[in-house]
Order: sequence, then structure tokens, then C-alpha cells
Amino acid sequence: MKKLIRQLTGIAACVCMLLCGGTLPITAVAKEASVQIEPRMTYILSYGADLSISNNGVATITGSVTGKAGVTQTSVKVTLQKSVSGTWTNVESWEASSDGRSASVNTTYQVSRGTYRVTMTCSANGESESTTSETKTY
Repeated sequence: MKKLIRQLTGIAACVCMLLCGGTLPITAVAKEASVQIEPRMTYILSYGADLSISNNGVATITGSVTGKAGVTQTSVKVTLQKSVSGTWTNVESWEASSDGRSASVNTTYQVSRGTYRVTMTCSANGESESTTSETKTY
């Protein structure tokens, strides 16, 4: 009986280590890459938005969503925003949609001096998520 209890305790400990240890690297990668991976979502596998601005003021704006297997409709709306007197003001928006598992926006836009960010709303089979990129100053 003691042997059985020790075996069950060992198995339970291994399962806990696998479950806890398996999620840490995914979370670390998601934060580093500015991509969010959340297992609670039903249809969305991953999504993310990013902004970079070159030395000559060319902003590269990206936003994407990838659905899980079986997803038949995806869409993305990305909005470039500028901070004006402490308020975020919309500059330009881009949209993309697909009858498949993924949709993305990848475009450039000439910006003037200031602080910018990108907001994104995406959906897969009607399930929606949103995110905001890090701010960039030019």
C-alpha cells in the first residue's frame, strides 16, 4: 500500500511539473515577440501587432491573427495612433479578411515627429481579441 501511494505521489508531482513547466516558455516567448497565445480562446490560436519606425520616419505596421484548425473566417483591423497632448488620435486604419485560418496587415506609412502606437482588433469565426503594440517615438 505504501508503495502504491509513493507511486501515485510521484506521478502527481510529474504531472504538476509538466503542466507548470510547459506554460512558462510559451508565456516568455509571447511577451518577447509581442504575440499573445492564450489557451482559453476557442477559435484564435495566436494574434499580434507590431510597430517600428525607421530613422527617416517610415512606420512599418503589422497585425495578424491565426485561427485554430477548422476556422473558416478571420479578420484584422489595425489602426495607427499618434499621441497628441496626451490623447491617442487615430491616424490611419487598414483591414484584411480571409475565408481561411489567417489574416494579416503588413504596410508602411510615412509619419511626422511624435509618439505612435498600433491598436489591433482581430477575429476568427466570430471570436474577437484586441491588442496594442509598444509605443515608438520618431
